[in-house]
Amino acid sequence: MSFPLTTEDLAKLANLSIPTIREWRTLGLFVGVKTTKKGGSGGVRILWAASAADRVAEIVKLKGEGWGNDALREKFEAEAKAQQNG
Repeated sequence: MSFPLTTEDLAKLANLSIPTIREWRTLGLFVGVKTTKKGGSGGVRILWAASAADRVAEIVKLKGEGWGNDALREKFEAEAKAQQNG
């Protein structure tokens, strides 16, 4: 699996701040989205699968429709669970 995106890339794609992406990750809004960690001279960086860009766009859209973080987390957890069982 390829991990072409950095957290910075995701933030730029959606015109969001890096802390927002990190907060959404902490809140569990990226459940089911694959990541990996890469070390280097700058420390450990999270790299994201391309599907993370789609998730960010979906979160932005749903938040614009009034969805809260708890509802989003439940939605994505249910989708990830269904995908595992299906």
